[in-house]
Amino acid sequence: MAQLMPLLLAYLRVQAAVLVFPVFSERLVPPRMRAAVAVVLAPSAFAWSGGTMQQVSESFALLALREMLVGLMIAIPARITAMALHVATSAIGATASLSQLIGTGTEAAPHPIGNLMHMAGLALLMALGLPLLLLDLIASSYALFPAGKLGLGDADPEALTGMVAQSFVLAMALSAPFILGGLLYQLLTGVVSRVMPTLPVVFIGAPAIILLALVGLSVLSPAILAGWANAVFGTAAPP
Repeated sequence: MAQLMPLLLAYLRVQAAVLVFPVFSERLVPPRMRAAVAVVLAPSAFAWSGGTMQQVSESFALLALREMLVGLMIAIPARITAMALHVATSAIGATASLSQLIGTGTEAAPHPIGNLMHMAGLALLMALGLPLLLLDLIASSYALFPAGKLGLGDADPEALTGMVAQSFVLAMALSAPFILGGLLYQLLTGVVSRVMPTLPVVFIGAPAIILLALVGLSVLSPAILAGWANAVFGTAAPP
């Protein structure tokens, strides 16, 4: 059992990271596949840990809990930043009248535009080498949090609040053109309604704003996804 403990601890760290890391943590990915990824990466993590574990007086349960916390800590920054795309697409759909287009909601986003951007973002992350980033994170985590030692070193739990704030700012920046466009549309329709009360502004303006939003989305989607992907890789990059 003592010889298997380092390998099991390495597996727990990897499994915790996989459960939170973008793409791998999506509900579209079957749980068996997540477990398979962790099993495949566990031997590499075991090698990065040095293959040995120092003798400690604490129980194995405490060591296992510590390894799972480390796995969560190294993957949470990327996950929080990745959630910015969901917030941005929700803001785009709400302000640009795209939330009620045909289609059904899934666990990815509550509207078709969000689903499309969500799947495109996941594909972009994988194409840019997200699995390699996960390997780098796991490997570098053993330099900051060696295996077999209790305690989390210089980890700062309060930094989580700053990460959430940065993710929200990123989401607003990605959706800013559509938020501003929706605001201008509301102002314009309000002015026209006051000047010409009998004019059916909604029936005229709604198709126009939806068409402009779709055109803007087709033009700006590459830039939105590129900026989001760069933020995810920048946040998740090993120190």
